[in-house]
Amino acid sequence: MHRSSILASLAAAAVFIATNARAQIVLGDSVTAPVSTVSMAISSTVAFYLDEKDLLPESVAYDPKDKSFYVGSTRKGKIVRVDAEGNATDFITPRQDGLWMVIGIKINPTRRILWACSYDGENLKGFKPGDTRASGVFAFNLDTGKLVRKWTLETPGEVHAFNDIVVTRGNDAYVTHMFDEAAVYRISDKTQTLEVFARPAGLKDANGIAITPNEATLFVAGADGIYVVDRATGASKQLQPADDDPLGGIDGLYYYRGSLLAVHMTSVRRHRLDEKNTRVLSTDVLETNHPLFDTPTTGIIVGSDFYYVANGQFRAVQKDGSLLPLDQLNEPAILKLHLN
Repeated sequence: MHRSSILASLAAAAVFIATNARAQIVLGDSVTAPVSTVSMAISSTVAFYLDEKDLLPESVAYDPKDKSFYVGSTRKGKIVRVDAEGNATDFITPRQDGLWMVIGIKINPTRRILWACSYDGENLKGFKPGDTRASGVFAFNLDTGKLVRKWTLETPGEVHAFNDIVVTRGNDAYVTHMFDEAAVYRISDKTQTLEVFARPAGLKDANGIAITPNEATLFVAGADGIYVVDRATGASKQLQPADDDPLGGIDGLYYYRGSLLAVHMTSVRRHRLDEKNTRVLSTDVLETNHPLFDTPTTGIIVGSDFYYVANGQFRAVQKDGSLLPLDQLNEPAILKLHLN
């Protein structure tokens, strides 16, 4: 068969598999067999599905106390709790306490706080475009769901968007801010003040953020690469990529055993770092072109497993703000990827 015909056949097979993935894959399945010739490296299994096709999830967090997962919805402005038995309920109800799209979420299990980044954006039901867009960081009581405190930015003529967050053991929060200003904000547990912490030179569209286990260093994903930020001083520098290993276009970003785990547009990769966190030595592609991928976004490392959103389905939002019909959408899936 001619090379172009082979590629066309493989592409068609990939579309067919992605379209019919919900029927073929069930809880715990290994999906290597159906797509091995297309993806070459399918290793994630399905941790759980959510019934709400129009959830448009962006984030997932985990509470080790009761083994519950939390999933943030960009469409409905709410947070769903999935208990250890797989039962899903609204933990934070739609638009509760002024929530907009729910983007990055993190849990401080000791302090019993669920942190959430939120902003007024296109995915949100009822969104009305304008020159001004508000954003906020919300802290909820993890046991009751009640709002502890929120910090918001709403400036006439400016677009604000808090994107992702990491939280220290002492409950200091570091938050990425994109669009009109690319920066890292900080909320100190001591002062409870939202303030700009760092503006790395060259950073654009700040997205995922990670922190080292000793909490000395932050890593921030931007449109053109990853930036390393000293938590003591706020000084920053760009992480040097390995040869032929671009570091742009990353959404979720996580530190794991001397490396950065990154969710790219069509893959999950492990970027191994040198001892000084100055450059990437090598990259392992852990997952690519999974049949359930439809805008994979962010996740959470639990032990040696990575749980992440497979299908945000943001393409479903039409220009007028409506969604594609539900029969054209799939149930949101959280995938599980074992890390060596």
